[in-house]
Amino acid sequence: MEASWELPTLRGTIRLGGQTKSKLSSTQFYDVDFYPYTAPGLDPVFAVCGGPFTIVCRCVLDKNGTIEILRWFEDEETTAENGSTNPKTLIGHGDSVNDLAISPVDPTIIASVSIDHSLRLWSLHPSHEKQPLGAVCYGQGHKDQILTLSYHPKGKYILTAGMDTKINLWAVPDDLKEHTGTDKPVMVHYPHFSTTEIHTDFIDCIQWYNDLVFSHACREGKIILWSIDHFSSDRTVTPAAPIPTSSAVNSRTPVTISANQTSNTRSAWGGRFQRLLQFDLPYTNQFYIRFSLFHELGHHPILVAGNEKSKTFFWDLQRLENSGTGESNTGDDKFYAGKEVPLGLPRHVREGSSASTASSAISAGSGNTKMKQKKVKEVVRDRGISDPFRSIKAHKIVETPKYKAFAFRHFSWSRDGQWCVAVGDCGTINVFSRWEKGVPPMNPDQEIPAPDEPNISQ
Repeated sequence: MEASWELPTLRGTIRLGGQTKSKLSSTQFYDVDFYPYTAPGLDPVFAVCGGPFTIVCRCVLDKNGTIEILRWFEDEETTAENGSTNPKTLIGHGDSVNDLAISPVDPTIIASVSIDHSLRLWSLHPSHEKQPLGAVCYGQGHKDQILTLSYHPKGKYILTAGMDTKINLWAVPDDLKEHTGTDKPVMVHYPHFSTTEIHTDFIDCIQWYNDLVFSHACREGKIILWSIDHFSSDRTVTPAAPIPTSSAVNSRTPVTISANQTSNTRSAWGGRFQRLLQFDLPYTNQFYIRFSLFHELGHHPILVAGNEKSKTFFWDLQRLENSGTGESNTGDDKFYAGKEVPLGLPRHVREGSSASTASSAISAGSGNTKMKQKKVKEVVRDRGISDPFRSIKAHKIVETPKYKAFAFRHFSWSRDGQWCVAVGDCGTINVFSRWEKGVPPMNPDQEIPAPDEPNISQ
């Protein structure tokens, strides 16, 4: 039985359509997702989509193959005719839909975001077929197209982000079910949290990690882990959404406005946000390059992402927690090898701040004082969580061989964590696997080795 902390290896790369130039081989696959209800012991099933194609596959542990294609769909350009019927269609958005998510607590509720700047909640229940729209989140939210959304595991909140570099948190209406199936959907005008201070470019991926948040923007070269001050999903009562105040002043008299009133962050919970960690992800200048998080009970949480150079990056988040802050005075990380290290909080979390800002990385100075500073080579870290502005290198990097450089677009994990599938440009499907002798028994506290350098394989 393999170790539970083992990170996946590349099992195979499939290029649909082959090496010859074809409609399929030139397709960019933008999304992949596993079917979440596969019974234990059965081969997991996943679907990939891109262009007009949707392909349903099954992972197989076979010497002669990696996946088995079960179904193949291609959208027709014309509407249904000659007695055929269209698949279920949800009509309401004013432009293309960029992302979808199913409620983790009710599989009949689906959320969608669009180029039209709105988040919409729909019911898939047969009784609501004629009027499936339950809620519209639009107004004082986004000012440009929304690229990504994420449902909180408890189903009470939804995060959205997009091209306006803004991240919004919306509270799912308590009376959503009362409005589905009617012609009066809930209109939500104000998000409960809103900020433009975390990222400076298009935000193409966001995901909850319990009550923490992972997010990524193009051209920044990193994934950021952060938290909303004072936010807790365990609270039974959600405070009212903050209404932005107008900065317009109809007066000729000079008016002084305090800095906290002009902040680009609003929160129903008071305060702002805490930036916790960042993960090194180079060569991600294009937008729509998404990460994925494996987070299941009894297993180490694993973060995975790819870049434009055919490389895949894995981070074991449990390994980072076990290594603590990395603030040892010995300066020798090997001192802790094989020893139990108590989990410590980063310095910036221990000290705390109810008004942290993304600009806190900039040190203030008079500009007139000249001080001699010794140049110190930056230490490459693959563990330790002391500095929220120093990127953490991946614990394992896998480079896809044989093909010219292509961009990864998205990843998905099987529920048991044995399989990880990535899709991207040039019609490629990359299949990673681990635990070929079977999924290890759940033991999240098992000690794991901490390599001195990232493990790079190809």
